[in-house]
Amino acid sequence: MNEERDSFREEDISEALRRFKSSLVSGRKRYFDVSEFEGIVEFLMEEGDLQSSEIAAKQGIQIHPNAVPLHLKYAQILLSKGKYQQAQKYLDFAERVETGNPDVHLLRGSASLIMGKEDEAKAAFKKAIKVAGGEADDVMYHIGSAFIQIGEMSEAISYYKKALKLNPKHELALYDLAFFCDQIGDYKSSIKYYNRFIDNDPYNYTAWFNLGIVFNKADKHDKAIEAYEYTLAINENFHMALFNIGNALANATRFEEAIEKYLEYLEFEPDNDDAHCYLGECYLNLDNLVKAEHYYQKALRINNDNDTAYFGIGLIMWIEKKFDRSIEYIGKAARLDKQNSEYWLTLGKVNNDAGHLDDAVKAFKEGVRVDSENTEIWLTWAETLKKHDQISDAIRIIKKGIKNNDDSMLKYRLVALLLQCKKRKEAYEWLRTAMKQDFENINYLFDIYPRALKSKQLKKVVDDFRRGDK
Repeated sequence: MNEERDSFREEDISEALRRFKSSLVSGRKRYFDVSEFEGIVEFLMEEGDLQSSEIAAKQGIQIHPNAVPLHLKYAQILLSKGKYQQAQKYLDFAERVETGNPDVHLLRGSASLIMGKEDEAKAAFKKAIKVAGGEADDVMYHIGSAFIQIGEMSEAISYYKKALKLNPKHELALYDLAFFCDQIGDYKSSIKYYNRFIDNDPYNYTAWFNLGIVFNKADKHDKAIEAYEYTLAINENFHMALFNIGNALANATRFEEAIEKYLEYLEFEPDNDDAHCYLGECYLNLDNLVKAEHYYQKALRINNDNDTAYFGIGLIMWIEKKFDRSIEYIGKAARLDKQNSEYWLTLGKVNNDAGHLDDAVKAFKEGVRVDSENTEIWLTWAETLKKHDQISDAIRIIKKGIKNNDDSMLKYRLVALLLQCKKRKEAYEWLRTAMKQDFENINYLFDIYPRALKSKQLKKVVDDFRRGDK
């Protein structure tokens, strides 16, 4: 019965929308009732046509000046256009007429959030919750969505959880909880919420696909493959699931099987340059350099700006000790994606192997500029300088790294360098700092400077720390 009414409503709005668009062309206004205007505005907003939706809302208010839903729609449009103060006028009218309408307070709270007035926003949201009645779960959900708009994912998640507590089967809250828990790296919770969503809607192939992505991120590759296979079972034309099965297999180091899936995917999407790149990567991991280069080159023929393909060919040239060609290809990749610190790190390593110390240092410097938290770049840069008997410069670089990156590995590396220079007092001070931060990483010190194991004084510093004499 409800489905029949919904179907009738859609047809009704569709006809009203057609007549409204016709009126825009002819320039002659037409009469629509409040619900028709509301439907027209909603549809146009969903289409992203804010200009037409604003015209519809204005016309609706002119014909039905006391219609609160139209005032709220118009306020929503104004908020979307950044006209926050103007929107308040329509919200004020709606609140005077319908104080108990939660939508009024939700919109006012959203506007306040966007303007940076969080206390006012929370006061408005509190009012919305107070008058929500049986819609409290939806109100909680919409408050969460308002916090998403300003990038406050943790706050949003807390409201989504409240919505779910009120209504354990609230589909939008379940789905958004799953999605945003994934975004903050809480894969365990994300998986839990996707599974709950799927329990309610087992044939939702998008949810199965997203669940596969989270399983893959959580290194549960078999589970990821299973989720992608369910996706295909529900929708055999969702070919991206084949691509992602290939990714999961490759991440599980099952490269031969991954190759089969990528090739199967390419039967449907032959011009996907990324799939050709991943084929190249699989063959590279299988030490089949000829086939690896073949697929990287094929990716470049499809997309000449594919940085991954240039980087892959650069790695092959490096393995083959064709340093100049390697530098050319990896340099091209780095220029295409200047923010990829791994490209700069590898470019530095290849330049070092080619005997180009100055160019290696330039690459390392660029790498830490774009990503100072990439510990490996600082360590490799220092190690490169050390191998060229520039140990003082290596110490300077590690100290600079520590200022920009609080990784204990850098501190242990500094200890080794200071011990090598016989600066024992300073070395032990740094050792105490490093141990206090992360004692387990002390094995790294012994790996890179085995002589430390034979030092009685160093052993005493470690033993004192263990006893609590920090």
